[in-house]
Amino acid sequence: KDEILWRAYQASWAYWLIGLFTAFLTSFYMFRLWFMTFTGSYRGATKEQHAHAGPAGHAEHGTHLGRDQAASRAAGAPAPHGHGGIHESPRVMLVPLVILALLSVVGGWIGIPGSMGGGNHFDKFLAPVFHTSTPSLNTQHATPGEVAPPEKQTEGPEPQTSRATELLFTGISVFAALLGFVMAAIFYYLRPELPDEIAHALGGFYHAVLNKYYVDELYSILFVKPVVDGSRRILWHGVDQSVIDATLDDSADGARHISDTLRHMQSGNIRSYAGWVAAGAAAVIAYMVWMGAR
Repeated sequence: KDEILWRAYQASWAYWLIGLFTAFLTSFYMFRLWFMTFTGSYRGATKEQHAHAGPAGHAEHGTHLGRDQAASRAAGAPAPHGHGGIHESPRVMLVPLVILALLSVVGGWIGIPGSMGGGNHFDKFLAPVFHTSTPSLNTQHATPGEVAPPEKQTEGPEPQTSRATELLFTGISVFAALLGFVMAAIFYYLRPELPDEIAHALGGFYHAVLNKYYVDELYSILFVKPVVDGSRRILWHGVDQSVIDATLDDSADGARHISDTLRHMQSGNIRSYAGWVAAGAAAVIAYMVWMGAR
């Protein structure tokens, strides 16, 4: 963060202030995490509570513990489902974490700046990737015979600043990190009751920050709820049920009524069939007589 803040200051002091405050917050919440995890009273479930949670509790795990399993778990044996108390991570997680931890310790030595006697090799590592150039003269409209000036390099030597100035800003960034550590130690180790007292004193402002200034609720009221209600009333009840379902249901009902009417003609009664044939023949004869009379 020292290098990031130093380069941010060279661009704008406002960026530097934002980065400095962010560095303080990073140190504060990381040490808050450390103090809440490794100091203070134990806040997790005891082994006895976990081993004797009863059938209802173990039903959530998909298994029911017998007496031997409960006894072995109470004695500190690891739980088969992976969360039976505090235990070391498996090697598939532990080995990458150890590698990252070692690199975080030795990696900084690669980037020691020149103000501290180093070559800052890490700073130059990505220079070929970000090296760009912009022509300072439009060669398409250059006068014949005119020599274009050399391209302007956007990645060049570092700005000339005094060693004392760079060390001063390095000290400020280190102080911000130490201040975050001290504040976390006060709030979550020496005086753990302070966060609750401050939250109670802040009242509504604390709850606004806790609820992210109610942005999610506002988003739900302005966008989510109208879309859900509109989809339910218009697309579901209006289009799906009233139009699509009604059309399909009415078509099915109409087909059923027509078949119910027509199936009476297939009664199996010979006399009924003869009557329908006679009626049809009479209708044909009547039609032919009527056509002949015309």
